[in-house]
Amino acid sequence: MQKLSLIPTKTAENRVKKQLVEALLYENLIPFEEDKGTFHLLGKSHTYRFRGKRMAFDRVRLDEESIDATIEELVEACIGDSEAKRRLVVELTQTITLCEWNEAHLFHPMSRRDSSYEELESEISEGHPYHPCFKSRMGFSIQDHEQYGPEAKRSFPLVWTAVKRNKVRISIPGDEEAFWRKELGSLMWEYMLQQLHSMGESFDTYTFLPIHPYQWKSIQEHLENSINAREILLLRVKGDYYRATQSVRTLWNKCNPEKANMKLSMNMVNTSSKRTLQPHAVCAAAYISDWLENVIQNDFYLKNEAALVILKEYAGITFESSEQELEGQLGAIWRESIRLYMYKGEEAVPFTALAMIEQDGRTFIDDWLTQYGIENWLNQFILVSVVPVWHLFIAHGIAIEAHAQNMILLHKNGWPTKVVLRDFHDSLEYVEEFLVNKDFVPNFENIHPTFKDAPPDQYYWMSSVEALRELVMDTLFVFHLTELSALLEKQYGYKEEKIWHAVDTALCLHLDKFPELIHRHKQVEINKPFIYAESLLKKKLSKKSEGEFRHIVKNTLGQKENYR
Repeated sequence: MQKLSLIPTKTAENRVKKQLVEALLYENLIPFEEDKGTFHLLGKSHTYRFRGKRMAFDRVRLDEESIDATIEELVEACIGDSEAKRRLVVELTQTITLCEWNEAHLFHPMSRRDSSYEELESEISEGHPYHPCFKSRMGFSIQDHEQYGPEAKRSFPLVWTAVKRNKVRISIPGDEEAFWRKELGSLMWEYMLQQLHSMGESFDTYTFLPIHPYQWKSIQEHLENSINAREILLLRVKGDYYRATQSVRTLWNKCNPEKANMKLSMNMVNTSSKRTLQPHAVCAAAYISDWLENVIQNDFYLKNEAALVILKEYAGITFESSEQELEGQLGAIWRESIRLYMYKGEEAVPFTALAMIEQDGRTFIDDWLTQYGIENWLNQFILVSVVPVWHLFIAHGIAIEAHAQNMILLHKNGWPTKVVLRDFHDSLEYVEEFLVNKDFVPNFENIHPTFKDAPPDQYYWMSSVEALRELVMDTLFVFHLTELSALLEKQYGYKEEKIWHAVDTALCLHLDKFPELIHRHKQVEINKPFIYAESLLKKKLSKKSEGEFRHIVKNTLGQKENYR
C-alpha cells in the first residue's frame, strides 16, 4: 500500500523547531533552567517553557507539542550576531521547504522494511536526527532537489570531461588505461578516446574527470578561463546513469549496482559542511583504504571473527587550479559497492534506518525484535557493529567517524551478521604514539604537498588520544546509538540503561578475550564521568571553520565502575 500526502502540514516545521531547541539546550548556547522535566529557556525578553528530559549522554529530548514559539522568535531570542541569525533562518526555512516538497510530491511506502539497500538510500528521507538544518542543501533550488536529491529517485548521467594532466592529481591503482577500461567499459573508453582525438588531443596529455551535473551548472562560469585555455574539454558522452544516496554527493550506479559508487564534489552546504572535495583528501583516499585493509587482513579477530568489511575508496582524481575559488570544486572518488560483499541470503540496511518509524506506526526493526527478542537481537547487534569499531581503535590506534550514515548493517532475515564501514578520506584520525603498527601508515607528505609539515590536529594525525576517543564516542555513541536507545525506550519501554549496560558488557567480554588490550583500553578513559561532545550547532553559527566546537556532557558509559 502507498500513502500520498498532498497537503503540506506543520510536521516539518515542528521537527525543525524541536531539533533547534534541543541543540540550543544541549550545547548550552542560551541560558536556561531545568526542573523536573521542564526546560525554561531564558530568551532576551521572554522565557520559553518546554517539556522533555535528559537521556543518554545528556541528550535533550523534548516533547514536540510543547514548542509553541516560531522559528524567528527562537532564533531572535537565542542568537545575538545578526549575520549568523540571518544564515540560520535561511537554512532552517530551506530545510522546511524541501521537507514539505517531499511530503507533497512523493509517494511514501507504508513500510520500507522490504526495500532493497539502494532504494533505502532514497526512501530514508528523514535526514540528521540531531542537526536542525538536516535538509538545508544550500545552493539547491526546488528543481535541483527534485532532480539530484535522493528522495525523488531520479537517475541522471554524469558530465564527462577531459582534463589536462598538468592540472590534475591522480590516485589510481595500477595501470591507468586498464583502470579506465574497467570502469567505463571498452566501448565507452574507445568512444571517449575518439572524441579526444577529434579535438586534436590525446590520452598522453589528457585524462578523464566525471563531474556532477549540478556542479557543472553551478560553477561553469568560473571555469571559463580553464575552458578557454583548453585545460578542460567537454565530452559529448553520457555513459551510465546514477542516483543519489542519502549523502547527496555520493551516487550509486543505476545501470549496474555492483559498479563503483561515485563521490563527486558539490558546491552545496548541508548540515554543517560544504560538500566539496578537498584535493588532499581525494589523493589520500586510496592510501587510507589500503592502510585499513592491511590492518584488517593482519588482525585475526577483525578478519575472521568480526569479518569486518570496509568499502574501499580505491581511486581519486582532483582538478587543481591556481584560482582559489576553484579549490575542491572538481574532484571524484571511486568507492566499492556494497553489492561486492553481500553473500547469498544476506541483505544490507543503512544504519540510519534502524531508528526509524514506518508509516504503519511500527519501528523499522519491529519484526526483527519480535522474532528474536529485543535483548538477543541487541546483544548480537552490539557484537557485530560496536565491538569491531572499538577494537580497531583500541587494538590499532585508529579512530573512525562511525556515525549512522557511514555504517551499513548486513543481516540474514534481520539477524545481524557483520558491519560495513565507509567514507574514510576525511574522517579518520590517529596519534602516532598510540599506533601499534606504523608500517602500514601512508606517507602523507608524499601524497600531497598540503600535508608537508602540517601540524597535528589539522588533518589525520592528532595530538592526543582524547581527540580519538572524542571522535569515536561522538559519532558511534553520542549522536548515533543514542537514537536507537531512545527509540527502544519510547516504543518498547526497554530502558536506555539496559542498552548501554549491554554495550558496557560487550566491551568487557571483548577485553576478557584480549587481555593484552586492557592497558590500552584504560588509556582511552572510556569510563570518565564527563566527556566532550561536538557542538554541531555552535559550529554552524560560527564564522570560523576551526576552533573549539565542543561541550561537556555526562558520560553514560562512565556512570558505573565496572570497567577495568
